[in-house]
Amino acid sequence: MKIVAFSVRTDEKKYFDTFADKYGVEISTHSESFTSDDIDKVKGYQAMSVCDGMCDLSETVLENLSSAGIKYIGFRTIGCNSVDIKAAKRLGIRVSHSEYSPYSVANYTVMLILMCIRKAGYIMFRSHTADYSLGPICGFEMQNLTIGVIGTGRIGKAVIQNLSGFGCRIIAYDPYPSKDLNNVEYVTLDELYKESDIITLHTFLSEETYHMINKESIAKMKDGVILINAARGALVDTKALIEGIESGKIGSVGTDCCEGEDEFIRTDQKYYGRVLNHDYIILKSFQNTIVTPHVAFFTNQAVSDMVESSVKSVVDFEAGRQTPLEVN
Repeated sequence: MKIVAFSVRTDEKKYFDTFADKYGVEISTHSESFTSDDIDKVKGYQAMSVCDGMCDLSETVLENLSSAGIKYIGFRTIGCNSVDIKAAKRLGIRVSHSEYSPYSVANYTVMLILMCIRKAGYIMFRSHTADYSLGPICGFEMQNLTIGVIGTGRIGKAVIQNLSGFGCRIIAYDPYPSKDLNNVEYVTLDELYKESDIITLHTFLSEETYHMINKESIAKMKDGVILINAARGALVDTKALIEGIESGKIGSVGTDCCEGEDEFIRTDQKYYGRVLNHDYIILKSFQNTIVTPHVAFFTNQAVSDMVESSVKSVVDFEAGRQTPLEVN
Protein backbone atom coordinates (compact mmCIF):
# COMPACT_ATOMS: atom_id res chain seq x y z
CA MET A 1 0.00 0.00 0.00
CA LYS A 2 1.23 3.51 -0.85
CA ILE A 3 0.42 6.60 1.21
CA VAL A 4 1.22 10.21 0.37
CA ALA A 5 1.42 12.68 3.27
CA PHE A 6 1.10 16.46 3.10
CA SER A 7 1.92 19.30 5.52
CA VAL A 8 4.59 17.09 7.05
CA ARG A 9 6.72 18.90 9.61
CA THR A 10 10.34 18.03 10.30
CA ASP A 11 9.41 16.59 13.71
CA GLU A 12 6.93 14.18 12.08
CA LYS A 13 9.28 12.62 9.51
CA LYS A 14 10.95 10.15 11.86
CA TYR A 15 7.54 8.87 12.95
CA PHE A 16 6.44 8.33 9.35
CA ASP A 17 9.58 6.24 8.84
CA THR A 18 8.87 4.27 12.02
CA PHE A 19 5.26 3.47 11.16
CA ALA A 20 5.97 2.78 7.49
CA ASP A 21 8.19 -0.06 8.72
CA LYS A 22 5.75 -1.17 11.43
CA TYR A 23 2.76 -1.42 9.08
CA GLY A 24 4.62 -2.47 5.94
CA VAL A 25 3.58 0.45 3.75
CA GLU A 26 5.35 2.90 1.45
CA ILE A 27 5.02 6.55 2.46
CA SER A 28 6.16 9.66 0.62
CA THR A 29 6.02 13.03 2.37
CA HIS A 30 5.58 16.64 1.31
CA SER A 31 6.10 19.65 3.55
CA GLU A 32 3.59 21.66 1.53
CA SER A 33 -0.13 21.67 2.24
CA PHE A 34 -2.43 19.88 -0.20
CA THR A 35 -4.38 22.07 -2.64
CA SER A 36 -6.42 21.43 -5.76
CA ASP A 37 -3.24 21.99 -7.78
CA ASP A 38 -1.59 18.91 -6.26
CA ILE A 39 -3.70 16.18 -7.84
CA ASP A 40 -0.75 14.90 -9.85
CA LYS A 41 1.15 14.25 -6.60
CA VAL A 42 -1.39 11.64 -5.46
CA LYS A 43 -1.43 9.53 -8.62
CA GLY A 44 -0.26 6.01 -7.87
CA TYR A 45 -1.23 6.25 -4.21
CA GLN A 46 -4.24 4.71 -2.48
CA ALA A 47 -4.30 6.91 0.63
CA MET A 48 -3.49 10.39 1.89
CA SER A 49 -2.38 11.70 5.27
CA VAL A 50 -3.36 15.34 5.92
CA CYS A 51 -3.97 17.91 8.66
CA ASP A 52 -7.21 19.79 9.23
CA GLY A 53 -7.13 23.40 8.11
CA MET A 54 -4.14 22.75 5.86
CA CYS A 55 -5.77 21.02 2.90
CA ASP A 56 -8.51 21.57 0.34
CA LEU A 57 -10.83 18.57 0.34
CA SER A 58 -13.95 20.15 -1.07
CA GLU A 59 -16.40 18.18 -3.20
CA THR A 60 -14.78 18.99 -6.54
CA VAL A 61 -11.31 18.17 -5.24
CA LEU A 62 -12.55 14.88 -3.77
CA GLU A 63 -14.02 13.95 -7.14
CA ASN A 64 -10.61 14.53 -8.72
CA LEU A 65 -8.89 12.57 -5.95
CA SER A 66 -11.26 9.66 -6.46
CA SER A 67 -10.53 9.67 -10.19
CA ALA A 68 -6.80 9.68 -9.35
CA GLY A 69 -7.19 6.52 -7.26
CA ILE A 70 -7.42 7.83 -3.71
CA LYS A 71 -9.62 5.58 -1.58
CA TYR A 72 -8.70 6.64 1.96
CA ILE A 73 -7.86 9.85 3.80
CA GLY A 74 -6.32 9.76 7.26
CA PHE A 75 -6.21 13.02 9.22
CA ARG A 76 -3.39 13.60 11.68
CA THR A 77 -5.70 15.87 13.67
CA ILE A 78 -8.81 15.32 15.75
CA GLY A 79 -10.66 17.89 13.68
CA CYS A 80 -11.49 17.16 10.05
CA ASN A 81 -13.59 20.15 9.03
CA SER A 82 -11.53 20.52 5.84
CA VAL A 83 -13.21 17.56 4.19
CA ASP A 84 -16.70 17.40 2.68
CA ILE A 85 -17.78 14.22 4.46
CA LYS A 86 -21.00 13.80 2.48
CA ALA A 87 -19.11 14.02 -0.80
CA ALA A 88 -16.46 11.60 0.46
CA LYS A 89 -19.11 9.07 1.43
CA ARG A 90 -20.83 9.41 -1.95
CA LEU A 91 -17.51 8.80 -3.70
CA GLY A 92 -16.62 5.83 -1.49
CA ILE A 93 -13.62 7.58 0.08
CA ARG A 94 -13.25 6.49 3.70
CA VAL A 95 -12.03 9.15 6.12
CA SER A 96 -10.53 8.87 9.58
CA HIS A 97 -9.51 11.43 12.14
CA SER A 98 -6.77 11.10 14.73
CA GLU A 99 -6.49 10.44 18.41
CA TYR A 100 -3.55 11.18 20.62
CA SER A 101 -2.49 11.35 24.24
CA PRO A 102 -5.13 13.51 25.98
CA TYR A 103 -2.56 14.62 28.53
CA SER A 104 -0.78 16.84 26.01
CA VAL A 105 -3.74 19.25 25.91
CA ALA A 106 -4.91 18.47 29.47
CA ASN A 107 -1.55 19.36 31.01
CA TYR A 108 -1.34 22.51 28.90
CA THR A 109 -4.83 23.49 30.03
CA VAL A 110 -3.86 23.29 33.69
CA MET A 111 -0.75 25.35 32.91
CA LEU A 112 -2.94 28.07 31.33
CA ILE A 113 -5.29 28.01 34.34
CA LEU A 114 -2.40 28.41 36.78
CA MET A 115 -0.82 31.17 34.69
CA CYS A 116 -4.12 33.06 34.57
CA ILE A 117 -4.97 32.83 38.27
CA ARG A 118 -1.42 33.90 39.22
CA LYS A 119 -1.18 36.55 36.44
CA ALA A 120 2.05 34.96 35.25
CA GLY A 121 2.06 36.55 31.80
CA TYR A 122 1.79 40.05 33.27
CA ILE A 123 4.41 39.29 35.92
CA MET A 124 6.90 38.10 33.31
CA PHE A 125 6.21 41.15 31.14
CA ARG A 126 6.83 43.51 34.08
CA SER A 127 10.04 41.71 35.01
CA HIS A 128 11.42 42.44 31.54
CA THR A 129 11.06 46.14 32.32
CA ALA A 130 12.83 45.68 35.69
CA ASP A 131 9.56 46.25 37.59
CA TYR A 132 9.82 43.91 40.57
CA SER A 133 7.18 45.53 42.76
CA LEU A 134 4.11 43.65 43.90
CA GLY A 135 1.55 46.04 42.45
CA PRO A 136 -1.65 44.54 40.97
CA ILE A 137 -0.41 40.94 40.75
CA CYS A 138 -2.16 39.32 43.71
CA GLY A 139 -3.56 36.00 42.51
CA PHE A 140 -6.00 33.28 43.55
CA GLU A 141 -5.61 29.80 45.02
CA MET A 142 -7.12 26.80 43.30
CA GLN A 143 -8.83 25.25 46.33
CA ASN A 144 -11.02 28.35 46.63
CA LEU A 145 -12.29 28.22 43.05
CA THR A 146 -15.02 26.48 41.07
CA ILE A 147 -13.86 25.24 37.68
CA GLY A 148 -16.40 24.46 34.97
CA VAL A 149 -15.39 21.94 32.31
CA ILE A 150 -17.39 21.99 29.08
CA GLY A 151 -16.98 18.63 27.35
CA THR A 152 -15.93 15.47 29.18
CA GLY A 153 -14.47 13.35 26.42
CA ARG A 154 -10.92 12.00 26.62
CA ILE A 155 -9.29 15.41 27.06
CA GLY A 156 -11.97 16.78 29.38
CA LYS A 157 -11.64 13.70 31.58
CA ALA A 158 -7.86 14.11 31.70
CA VAL A 159 -8.29 17.77 32.69
CA ILE A 160 -10.64 16.74 35.51
CA GLN A 161 -8.15 14.10 36.65
CA ASN A 162 -5.37 16.69 36.68
CA LEU A 163 -7.47 19.24 38.56
CA SER A 164 -8.65 16.77 41.20
CA GLY A 165 -5.42 17.10 43.15
CA PHE A 166 -5.84 20.86 43.64
CA GLY A 167 -8.88 20.62 45.90
CA CYS A 168 -11.03 22.88 43.74
CA ARG A 169 -14.72 22.29 43.10
CA ILE A 170 -15.17 20.82 39.62
CA ILE A 171 -18.45 21.03 37.73
CA ALA A 172 -19.04 19.89 34.16
CA TYR A 173 -21.45 20.04 31.26
CA ASP A 174 -21.75 17.45 28.52
CA PRO A 175 -24.87 16.33 26.62
CA TYR A 176 -23.62 12.77 27.17
CA PRO A 177 -22.35 12.63 30.78
CA SER A 178 -19.66 10.10 31.59
CA LYS A 179 -20.53 7.48 34.21
CA ASP A 180 -16.95 6.79 35.28
CA LEU A 181 -15.88 10.23 36.53
CA ASN A 182 -15.23 11.01 40.17
CA ASN A 183 -14.80 14.40 41.86
CA VAL A 184 -17.09 16.12 39.39
CA GLU A 185 -20.70 17.32 39.45
CA TYR A 186 -22.64 17.54 36.19
CA VAL A 187 -24.77 20.66 35.86
CA THR A 188 -26.71 22.45 33.13
CA LEU A 189 -24.80 24.79 30.85
CA ASP A 190 -26.48 27.86 32.36
CA GLU A 191 -25.57 26.63 35.86
CA LEU A 192 -21.98 26.17 34.76
CA TYR A 193 -21.84 29.71 33.38
CA LYS A 194 -23.34 31.10 36.59
CA GLU A 195 -21.24 29.19 39.15
CA SER A 196 -17.78 28.90 37.56
CA ASP A 197 -14.82 31.07 38.47
CA ILE A 198 -12.94 29.43 35.60
CA ILE A 199 -14.47 27.91 32.44
CA THR A 200 -12.42 25.60 30.25
CA LEU A 201 -13.57 24.36 26.84
CA HIS A 202 -13.03 20.78 25.67
CA THR A 203 -15.83 20.15 23.21
CA PHE A 204 -15.87 19.60 19.46
CA LEU A 205 -16.78 22.23 16.89
CA SER A 206 -20.16 21.81 15.19
CA GLU A 207 -23.11 23.93 14.14
CA GLU A 208 -24.43 23.57 17.70
CA THR A 209 -21.19 24.60 19.44
CA TYR A 210 -20.08 27.33 17.01
CA HIS A 211 -19.77 30.59 19.01
CA MET A 212 -21.25 28.92 22.09
CA ILE A 213 -19.25 31.50 24.05
CA ASN A 214 -20.93 34.69 22.87
CA LYS A 215 -22.33 37.95 24.19
CA GLU A 216 -25.36 36.22 25.73
CA SER A 217 -23.45 33.40 27.41
CA ILE A 218 -20.74 35.76 28.71
CA ALA A 219 -23.48 37.87 30.34
CA LYS A 220 -24.51 34.80 32.36
CA MET A 221 -21.01 34.34 33.78
CA LYS A 222 -19.52 35.64 37.02
CA ASP A 223 -17.86 39.03 36.94
CA GLY A 224 -14.12 38.45 36.52
CA VAL A 225 -14.53 34.95 35.10
CA ILE A 226 -11.44 33.30 33.62
CA LEU A 227 -11.92 31.64 30.22
CA ILE A 228 -9.62 28.89 28.94
CA ASN A 229 -9.78 27.54 25.38
CA ALA A 230 -7.44 24.79 24.26
CA ALA A 231 -10.05 23.24 21.96
CA ARG A 232 -11.25 25.07 18.84
CA GLY A 233 -11.12 28.80 18.15
CA ALA A 234 -14.59 29.12 16.68
CA LEU A 235 -16.22 27.92 19.89
CA VAL A 236 -15.74 31.53 20.97
CA ASP A 237 -17.07 34.67 19.33
CA THR A 238 -13.81 36.63 19.46
CA LYS A 239 -15.45 40.03 19.16
CA ALA A 240 -17.73 39.24 22.11
CA LEU A 241 -14.70 37.97 24.03
CA ILE A 242 -12.81 41.21 23.40
CA GLU A 243 -15.84 43.22 24.53
CA GLY A 244 -16.00 41.12 27.69
CA ILE A 245 -12.33 41.78 28.46
CA GLU A 246 -12.68 45.51 27.81
CA SER A 247 -15.72 45.78 30.08
CA GLY A 248 -14.04 43.83 32.88
CA LYS A 249 -16.66 41.06 32.79
CA ILE A 250 -13.89 38.64 31.80
CA GLY A 251 -11.00 38.80 34.22
CA SER A 252 -8.47 36.79 32.25
CA VAL A 253 -8.16 34.61 29.15
CA GLY A 254 -5.84 31.74 28.35
CA THR A 255 -6.34 30.56 24.79
CA ASP A 256 -4.35 28.33 22.50
CA CYS A 257 -6.63 28.90 19.51
CA CYS A 258 -8.58 31.65 17.80
CA GLU A 259 -11.17 31.66 15.04
CA GLY A 260 -9.63 32.55 11.71
CA GLU A 261 -6.26 31.14 12.72
CA ASP A 262 -6.13 28.90 9.66
CA GLU A 263 -5.05 31.99 7.71
CA PHE A 264 -1.69 32.09 9.47
CA ILE A 265 -1.22 29.23 11.91
CA ARG A 266 1.91 27.07 11.45
CA THR A 267 3.59 29.88 9.48
CA ASP A 268 6.37 32.35 10.24
CA GLN A 269 4.76 35.79 10.29
CA LYS A 270 7.51 37.81 11.98
CA TYR A 271 8.56 39.73 8.88
CA TYR A 272 7.75 43.42 8.76
CA GLY A 273 4.59 44.45 6.95
CA ARG A 274 2.61 41.21 7.28
CA VAL A 275 -0.85 41.60 8.77
CA LEU A 276 -2.39 38.83 10.86
CA ASN A 277 -6.00 38.33 11.81
CA HIS A 278 -7.08 41.68 13.32
CA ASP A 279 -9.04 40.22 16.25
CA TYR A 280 -6.12 37.92 17.07
CA ILE A 281 -3.79 40.90 17.36
CA ILE A 282 -6.27 42.75 19.59
CA LEU A 283 -6.69 39.69 21.81
CA LYS A 284 -2.93 39.37 22.24
CA SER A 285 -2.58 43.03 23.22
CA PHE A 286 -4.33 42.81 26.60
CA GLN A 287 -2.28 42.50 29.79
CA ASN A 288 -4.62 39.84 31.17
CA THR A 289 -4.57 37.47 28.19
CA ILE A 290 -2.26 34.60 27.35
CA VAL A 291 -2.49 33.72 23.67
CA THR A 292 -0.47 30.84 22.22
CA PRO A 293 -0.41 29.57 18.61
CA HIS A 294 -2.28 26.24 18.83
CA VAL A 295 0.57 24.27 20.38
CA ALA A 296 -1.18 22.54 23.31
CA PHE A 297 -1.07 19.22 21.45
CA PHE A 298 2.64 19.50 20.65
CA THR A 299 4.44 16.80 22.64
CA ASN A 300 6.57 13.94 21.35
CA GLN A 301 3.98 11.41 22.51
CA ALA A 302 1.09 13.21 20.81
CA VAL A 303 2.96 13.69 17.51
CA SER A 304 3.81 9.99 17.41
CA ASP A 305 0.20 9.09 18.22
CA MET A 306 -1.20 11.32 15.46
CA VAL A 307 1.08 9.97 12.75
CA GLU A 308 0.37 6.39 13.80
CA SER A 309 -3.41 6.99 13.91
CA SER A 310 -3.30 8.36 10.38
CA VAL A 311 -1.29 5.44 9.02
CA LYS A 312 -3.00 2.64 10.95
CA SER A 313 -6.50 3.81 10.01
CA VAL A 314 -5.88 3.70 6.26
CA VAL A 315 -4.10 0.34 6.61
CA ASP A 316 -7.18 -0.98 8.44
CA PHE A 317 -9.43 0.41 5.71
CA GLU A 318 -7.41 -1.39 3.02
CA ALA A 319 -7.56 -4.64 5.01
CA GLY A 320 -11.34 -4.35 5.38
CA ARG A 321 -11.14 -3.81 9.12
CA GLN A 322 -13.25 -1.36 11.10
CA THR A 323 -11.64 1.51 12.97
CA PRO A 324 -13.24 3.59 15.73
CA LEU A 325 -11.57 6.64 14.19
CA GLU A 326 -13.59 6.50 10.98
CA VAL A 327 -15.59 9.69 10.38
CA ASN A 328 -19.20 9.14 9.36
